[in-house]
Amino acid sequence: MTRLLRWLRPDTLGAQIALVLFAAIALFQGVVATTYLFSDPDWTIAVVEPSEIIATAATAIDAVVPERRPRAIAEMQRVAPWLKFTIADDAPAGSRIALKTGTAELIRKRLWPDAIVRAPIVSMPKPDSDFAIGLRSGGYLVIAITEERRSLALEEERRGTTAKRIAMSRNLESSAALFLVAAMLLTVWLTLAVIAPLYRLMRQAEKLPLDRGRSEPIKESGPREIRQLSRALNRMQRRIDSMIESRSRALAAISHDLRTIITRMRLRSEFIGDDALKGKMMKDVETMDSMLHKNLVYLRGEESGAGMGLIDLDSVLQTIADEFADLGHDVSYAGGKHQTVYGSLEDLQRLFSNLVENAVNHGAHVVVSATQPKDGFIVVDVADDGPGIPADRKEQLLEPFVRGEAARTVNDKGGFGLGLSIVASLTEKAGGKLQLLDRTPNGLIARVALPAAFS
Repeated sequence: MTRLLRWLRPDTLGAQIALVLFAAIALFQGVVATTYLFSDPDWTIAVVEPSEIIATAATAIDAVVPERRPRAIAEMQRVAPWLKFTIADDAPAGSRIALKTGTAELIRKRLWPDAIVRAPIVSMPKPDSDFAIGLRSGGYLVIAITEERRSLALEEERRGTTAKRIAMSRNLESSAALFLVAAMLLTVWLTLAVIAPLYRLMRQAEKLPLDRGRSEPIKESGPREIRQLSRALNRMQRRIDSMIESRSRALAAISHDLRTIITRMRLRSEFIGDDALKGKMMKDVETMDSMLHKNLVYLRGEESGAGMGLIDLDSVLQTIADEFADLGHDVSYAGGKHQTVYGSLEDLQRLFSNLVENAVNHGAHVVVSATQPKDGFIVVDVADDGPGIPADRKEQLLEPFVRGEAARTVNDKGGFGLGLSIVASLTEKAGGKLQLLDRTPNGLIARVALPAAFS
């Protein structure tokens, strides 16, 4: 029994797809066979109507010379044994030209132009013939239909569409409906048993870089190949977690050791008697401290994520603008109306502080603005009137440790090629988009689009 179940539910993806295809074909054949077996086996007789057979026989007999008509009649008799053909000089007694309705009219339409088709008077009991067709060379072809055939086909045809054809049509409709339902059931099974694990695996794999420490291990279900892939991704996720934890410990140790050294250098600089040398040393120490801080911020990158919640973006931007204005920079904020985003307050402060710091380092006047939500995003622009960035360098400057041209490179205020890369990393983490645009007549616009908490 277990072996039979394994055959009916194979373990590999290829075998399952093959089974689905085989089942679909077998089901289709079964539906066709069932329709044929449980339908009237005589329905095929109705495919060729009696009127068509009679008209074809009359046309063939009329086309041959009178001497060969007996042979033609014998051949037609063999093909349609339920018909009896005779040649008469005159029309049968008790017949008249048929009305333009029923089987006689169908026969006439299939004959030559102006053909004469006579039928017995309805009131006559048991006529000797059913139809008499006037031949073009003279005389009549008298046609009689056997009693059995008349009751099965001819009378039905006179009433219009045969009952057998109606039954056949209904059977075909039922078969089509049954096949459609079966195909839908197979499709649902294919989706649930084969395709769903693939989609689930894809969604989980997409979250691995972003949801470290929060995503559950991927469920190892589905065919063997998908289970093996899920197992491999789980192992990879554990290795990534281990590497990130090791990096975090290393960064903590480096940060502690280097800051201890920088603190000692700052203290020793205080004892330098030469004020000019002392100022230079203190400036170098501050530069080193700033460089260390920015490197650690970048390397920590996606690790911070605590304190996620609803953030009043206008308050964050206004606070950052005021802080830089208090330091003597020309920074202003043109805000919205308490626009809200979901994220980390610390990350948003770092993101826009880096943008404003980059702007004040290269421009004299900086304007921060935010627009109302559109298409689900709030757009924040940080515009400066500095020298700007060449178009062919904008994408490259988003990479870490890449500095701009001489106009936007390391200066007295510090710049290590990490500001924009930190901004790009934080924007991506928040689910937003970063663009570097040219400002008219000069300068740069750093545009950040963040998902609005409420559209």
